[in-house]
Amino acid sequence: MITLNKDGGLVRYEDWSAIQSLPGYVQDLDPSQHKLESIVGRYAEKEEVRCGLSNCHTPHQRGYVVRTEDGHVTNIGKDCGRTYFGVDFETMSRKLDRDIEDAENRERLWSFSFHADEVDGQILNIRREQRGADWVHAGVQLLTTRSRGCPDPIVDRVTAMVKVRGNTLTMQRQLTEREIEELEAALAGSPGQHSDRRLPRPQYREEPIATIDGFSALYPENNLRELLVLDLEKRLQDFRMVDINSLISSELRRWVRWVNSVDSACERAREIVDDGRRLLTSTNLRPLATILKNADDKATFRTFLNTLPSAH
Repeated sequence: MITLNKDGGLVRYEDWSAIQSLPGYVQDLDPSQHKLESIVGRYAEKEEVRCGLSNCHTPHQRGYVVRTEDGHVTNIGKDCGRTYFGVDFETMSRKLDRDIEDAENRERLWSFSFHADEVDGQILNIRREQRGADWVHAGVQLLTTRSRGCPDPIVDRVTAMVKVRGNTLTMQRQLTEREIEELEAALAGSPGQHSDRRLPRPQYREEPIATIDGFSALYPENNLRELLVLDLEKRLQDFRMVDINSLISSELRRWVRWVNSVDSACERAREIVDDGRRLLTSTNLRPLATILKNADDKATFRTFLNTLPSAH
C-alpha cells in the first residue's frame, strides 16, 4: 500500500508505478548533493524495493517518499532517512505518520457515522426483543437484590455463589454415625494422625444438589444495563454530537477504539442475553427452593418462579 500526500489530501495506491510516475522521480539520488524539503508519502510493500539513494540501494519493504529542495523525488527506508537527513527527516516522518493516522481515523469515524442508526436499531432490538436484555436484567436484579421479589435467603445464596464464581448449588448434610466412623478410620490411616482420634459430633458435609445453568449472566462484568445503556447507547448519543473534522489526534484515537469495540460489545450482549434466558427458567432455578425453611419464603419463591418460562 502506498499513501501519498497530494494537495493537502491523502491518496492511496496499490501499484509501485504511482511513485515512479511522480514528477522528478529518480532511482539514484546522491544525499550529499541534495537537501530534504518534504516527505510526500510512505509505503509498505509485499515485495522488497530498492532504496533510491545512490550510496545505499538496500532492499526493503517499508519506507518513505521524499522530495528535495531542487525538485527531485525518490524512495528511502527509515534508517536511511535518519542517517542522511537527520532531525528534519525525523520531524517530517512523524508528522506524516500522524497525518495519515488522523486521516484514516477520520475516515473510520465518518464511515461509522453513516451506520449509527443501524447500530441504534441493533441495540434496541437486543434490549426489547421477547425475553431480551431488559427482561434478563430485571430478572437478574430480582435474584441478586434483597427485598426486590425473591426471598432474602435465595438472594444471599446466589450472591455467595457469584462471589466464588461457582454455579453448583450445595446443601449441608449431617453425617451418619457410620460415615463419621469411616472418616475417623481414614484419618487414622493418614501420616501423622493418631489412631485413636475421635471427631466431635455432629459432623456435616457440603454436598452438591444441582447445577444452575447460565450462571455467568449474574456476574458483575455482565451487567446488561451498563453494557447496553450506559456504554453503547450513551456513547452513541455523545458520538452524534462530535464534530469529526475538528477532533485532535488523541480524541480521534479514543473514538476509533470505541467504534471498533461496538460490534464485539453487541455480540457479547447477545451472549449474555442467551445465558440469562437459560438462567431464568423455573426448571433451572427451582432447586434453590431446597435451601428455604420459612413457609412464607417458599410461597414468595413459588410466585417468582411462576413468572418465568418453564424452559429456555
